[in-house]
Amino acid sequence: MAQKKKSFVRVDGSGRVIEGSNILRVTKPKFGNWLQIQGYECCDPFYPTTTSTTSSTTTTTTTTP
Repeated sequence: MAQKKKSFVRVDGSGRVIEGSNILRVTKPKFGNWLQIQGYECCDPFYPTTTSTTSSTTTTTTTTP
């Protein structure tokens, strides 16, 4: 039976994610600081999604002579 692959990213010494370091593997790499992340955000019902809406307001200015 095939095992599901997990997504890992490499982290530098100050805790920031190194861009372009994400990999898909069954197990965490042995060397370096790696964190497991959510690999498939679109298909996970528990991944928080945010939506933003904008509302426009109308301002009316009247002048009297």
